[in-house]
Amino acid sequence: MAKSKNRTLRALPAQSAEELSELKQKIRIHRLKILILILMLVGVLLGLLFAAFLYFENKVYTEYEVIEQIERRETEAAEYEEFQGNVLQYTQDGAVYSSIAGEVYWNQTYEMEMPRISRCEDYVAIYEQGGSQIYILNTAGLQGTIKTTIPVQRVSIAREGTIAVLMEDSQTSYIHMYNKDGKKLAGGELHIENSGYPLDLALSRDALKLAVSLLDIHDANVKSTVVFYNYGTVGQNKIDKIVGSYTYDNMIIPSIRFVTNDRLAAFGDTKVILYEGTQKPAVIKEIKCSGNVRSIYYDDAYFGLVYDNKKSAKGYVTNIYNLKGKLVLTQEFDLDYTQIGFLQNGLLCIRNEKSVQLYTMRGSKRFSYTFDRSIYDVISGSGELDYWLILSGETDRIRLKDKF
Repeated sequence: MAKSKNRTLRALPAQSAEELSELKQKIRIHRLKILILILMLVGVLLGLLFAAFLYFENKVYTEYEVIEQIERRETEAAEYEEFQGNVLQYTQDGAVYSSIAGEVYWNQTYEMEMPRISRCEDYVAIYEQGGSQIYILNTAGLQGTIKTTIPVQRVSIAREGTIAVLMEDSQTSYIHMYNKDGKKLAGGELHIENSGYPLDLALSRDALKLAVSLLDIHDANVKSTVVFYNYGTVGQNKIDKIVGSYTYDNMIIPSIRFVTNDRLAAFGDTKVILYEGTQKPAVIKEIKCSGNVRSIYYDDAYFGLVYDNKKSAKGYVTNIYNLKGKLVLTQEFDLDYTQIGFLQNGLLCIRNEKSVQLYTMRGSKRFSYTFDRSIYDVISGSGELDYWLILSGETDRIRLKDKF
């Protein structure tokens, strides 16, 4: 039987308190150096990322490449609108709804000298100011037609195809509501000597709230009134279904819009008034105009006002607000424009017959280009670099690129 070996543990020499303190200090210094190195690397990385952000944020593209080109049959005096991700083309002879690539979904014929449209989500109404025929369509095609005996002045459509129609005959104006099948739902009269002259009307998306802008001129005194009607249960016990009325002296309000279902913007010549309410809209904000307003535009998140630029002999400036009335951007531009508005990707598009400028909501110019032929519409693709251009004779899918 093997004998076990004796093993003894040898004690390490004791370290003094001073040596232990010195060792701990060296460890702390080493860890601190590693931390500083890591922070330096993170700082450099963040700096590079920020520099890259500034580069791309301030980058202005002045060239593009054509990814796809589709020939399109040219129609004289056609107007184009992006409608639910596709293209609505309308002329004096009819309207065509097609994909951007050109696949036709429906074709509706009519005869109008100057057709106008009112849109809300999947529905669109086509009518003529001074005419008597209204066509109600959605993405599937014709849903109904309405024939009036009184000349039509304005039409506003809701998301289920219900429409409000402002008609005028001599000294009396009429407001009628119809469903998409053409059935009259409600109606009333406005006498100019009592109520004033109606300039515009707006129907909420759920068709329960109606607003009318009225202009009253007596003895050289000008005043405007915005009247709210409620066609739901709240308005049943109100005279003429009126649930609110706001009058403004020395101001004209030519345009009103429900920018959301419960929020209305009244665009006056001296200020913009925002109202909000699910049943009885009330004033939530008044914005004083800084000059003569050249244009107004809006989408589901913002609205903008365009003025002449007082700082230069030519050019313009636009103030953009969110729907609560907060100023989010003041943008100067020099393009002699005919169209201005927001694209689906959130960029601001300013254009005329042959030139296009795009700006981000952070105030950076993204694209500027002058084409050699007419531009009918610009439709955004995915992101900030892909677009569809509806040009004379063709539709081009493009991608913005560097000049070099």
